[in-house]
Amino acid sequence: MTLETASPVQPNSHGGTPFGEMWRVAEQNPAYSLLEVLDSIDRDAWDIETPSADQRGVYARVNGQAALRRLREAMKGMQDEYPLDAPPRRRQWLASGCHIRVEAVLDARQVRELAGHCDHLLHTAGMRPVRLFENPQILSEETIAAIARTALAALPQSLSSSARPALLKRRTLLRRTFSPAQLPNAHGNANNQFWHQDSNQKFNDAPMLTLWIPLQGGAGRTCPGLEVIDAPVSYFSILHGDSSQTVCPILSDMFPGAKITSLEAAAGDCVMFNGLTFHQTATNTEMREHRDVLLIRIIEAADAAHFGPNGAADGIVPLV
Repeated sequence: MTLETASPVQPNSHGGTPFGEMWRVAEQNPAYSLLEVLDSIDRDAWDIETPSADQRGVYARVNGQAALRRLREAMKGMQDEYPLDAPPRRRQWLASGCHIRVEAVLDARQVRELAGHCDHLLHTAGMRPVRLFENPQILSEETIAAIARTALAALPQSLSSSARPALLKRRTLLRRTFSPAQLPNAHGNANNQFWHQDSNQKFNDAPMLTLWIPLQGGAGRTCPGLEVIDAPVSYFSILHGDSSQTVCPILSDMFPGAKITSLEAAAGDCVMFNGLTFHQTATNTEMREHRDVLLIRIIEAADAAHFGPNGAADGIVPLV
């Protein structure tokens, strides 16, 4: 599928972003401080970090609408400094827009057991993804690390001797996505709707890999799958990286010929792509079943502080 013919809206999607949700609350409550805005939204659902005590003190003294308006202006200026089609600054472990399928990183028993945990913990729409490092009885650290090392060994080029890949604990998850037939009016997960990147503004173009491992067969056919855009973007998009309905024509202008690929993987296979690659959940109205997925994130350990408040020792597990 070309970007020109891409549909901007998925059947079970919602166009929200964390910033958009904060802006909505601020507009409805113009007298709210920024702290009151943050306290009015579900930070877990939107995956927003809990402010520190010092930050809460500052946020309590500034008007939410005014602060968010200035932030939006700053976001536009920062994006101008890092156009998506600019020459890259840093070497990626896997090129942006590319993906690799690694077969059978989970065996049949592991697939069955993980799917059973999803049935128990994620059976109702709106239940949050399960963070595996907070639930080590589900899958051990050693097993997760072994899966990650198997994926790294499949990269087309070996990592440099200076690379220090590490598991990002808070992004190692079990997640369930329901089909449109099961939840025709559902909004789904608030952070994972339209086209998005897995990096963020601070982490930006630091090396990152996402491992996407479905636990059911038929992903993309009988149950929700995954689509990626093969555009070789160089940076995180501050304006479109969290969730975007309008990024396709922008990327089409920047990268003529870029196309959308619907990924295929059997249960237990791993699809790997980098943190700058635009992707989204793929659904259609013919799908009748849910899809569970094991998600593992690998990052450069030296950049761990740019992906959450925890230091390297708390937030990551080194792989070398």
